[in-house]
Amino acid sequence: MKIKTILVIIVAIVVACMLIPPDVYEQTDVRSGIGNGLSEILLGLEKYDLAMMTSDWVLETNTSNIEAREQQVAALTGLEEYEAAIEMQKSLVADKGTQTTKTDWTKLAELNAKAGNFGDSVDAYEMLVNTYDLSPTDAQSVETSDLMRSYSEKGALLIKLQRYDEAIACYNSAVELEPSSTAAWIGLGDAYLFKSMYDQGQLKDMYKELGKKPSERDSSVKKIDMSAVNSNRKAVEAYQKAVEIDPLVYPFVVTKIMGSYEKTVSSYQDILENFQLDPSDGH
Repeated sequence: MKIKTILVIIVAIVVACMLIPPDVYEQTDVRSGIGNGLSEILLGLEKYDLAMMTSDWVLETNTSNIEAREQQVAALTGLEEYEAAIEMQKSLVADKGTQTTKTDWTKLAELNAKAGNFGDSVDAYEMLVNTYDLSPTDAQSVETSDLMRSYSEKGALLIKLQRYDEAIACYNSAVELEPSSTAAWIGLGDAYLFKSMYDQGQLKDMYKELGKKPSERDSSVKKIDMSAVNSNRKAVEAYQKAVEIDPLVYPFVVTKIMGSYEKTVSSYQDILENFQLDPSDGH
């Protein structure tokens, strides 16, 4: 049925082009109206290759046509050609300048995330959150919820980049905006949990070096701030807050906590095994 619909539309346009004088249908506005309308329908039918061809037809006479370029971003995304979609979206953002919308930045951030460009995605989310200017009267508004989700998405990417302190700051902003958001509290717990596991690895390396003779120690291994060990406790507190809001998430967060405890025990066992002080050190 969908293929039949597409064929009917294409035939209708071909007939229209035959009946309408060339000096009329070749006018930029007419061509854009026909092409962009068809491209939108094709995108809805997930016929991304045909949508690309149709928007190309529009861009032949008007290379700056915003709608056609936006439809090409959508088509390229549907085709999973993310890098090409990113370049097109970056071009749109550059051309729009101060007229760039929240949707534009969101799309750029999501495309970079899909392509695995997490750093670029974080940068796009940073631009996105900076577009918000909420007043106290905006509490519990759609804008607040959107901004909270943007902070959460940015936080999740920062965790992947092992930029845990920045992730924690993002999720703190998220829970400040929506204290009743279970997802935001779980995200904050995740940020602290991953920071805790990272710190445990750093501790293990530090104690392993301390167990060696001074002349054999790796100077690149630095001492860490022992207060960072509190990250695990803060993770549990954030998870507990999520459970208070929605008890149904209890099994989910317990799995996370138990997994982290197992890793903690393993890390400290490794520390004890590696911490063999040299008798010459006088210990």
